[in-house]
Amino acid sequence: MLSESLNYLRDGDDAIVTVAIGGVLLLASPLLIPSFLVLGYLTRVIRRTADGDTEPPVFEAWGDLLVEGVKAFAVTLVYSLLPLAVLAAAAVFGVGAAVLGSGDGAGGLLGGLIGGLLALVLALVALVVSLAGIYVTPAALAAVADSGRVGDGFAVGTLWGVVTKRAYAVGWLTALAVVLAGSLAIGVLSVVPVLGTIAGLFVQFYAIVAAAAVIGWTWTDVRPIATETAEVEPAERPVV
Repeated sequence: MLSESLNYLRDGDDAIVTVAIGGVLLLASPLLIPSFLVLGYLTRVIRRTADGDTEPPVFEAWGDLLVEGVKAFAVTLVYSLLPLAVLAAAAVFGVGAAVLGSGDGAGGLLGGLIGGLLALVLALVALVVSLAGIYVTPAALAAVADSGRVGDGFAVGTLWGVVTKRAYAVGWLTALAVVLAGSLAIGVLSVVPVLGTIAGLFVQFYAIVAAAAVIGWTWTDVRPIATETAEVEPAERPVV
């Protein structure tokens, strides 16, 4: 799967144009809309690969691409906010502990100690929640790419059945390896001032597309099976 992901974009008919557009969008990503477009493209990659389509998508239907990117951004943002909220709480307790600890007497020392321990526990919880969010987010993005519904990215019961499968863990680790390899290449290119940094953006786009392809292929194996019970038409219902 690793080698296939690295060849996924290269084997496309418009690989050079796609990488060029993707790199330029990443360069302009601080403007937000370009980053939404990149996320929309990654969503299409996940959907196509999950459906068995080996041809990488091209940048077209920009309006739809933007909508898909906004959906992906919303999912990613929500999974990022919870650990940030816990970290904020840890910071508040940490400041409170410092204030209490500066007081005179045993009460101030005890209050500072308790506040400090609580802040430490919250910081550890934030770390765990953050790692969990990083692990679950690709599955949530795949669910939204598959159905087009943002709510499916937060269907905890369904996602739990996905992320606890061995196939998902293997796919996630493979995608992580691709991203880390891309980061290593970017670090090497960054040695060259300016031009190396810009070139790194195109490498970054190539790497995240490869990782998205891995998530799509993984989703093929772990996607939940829809079980919809059709209602019996009035004419077909037995007469009592």
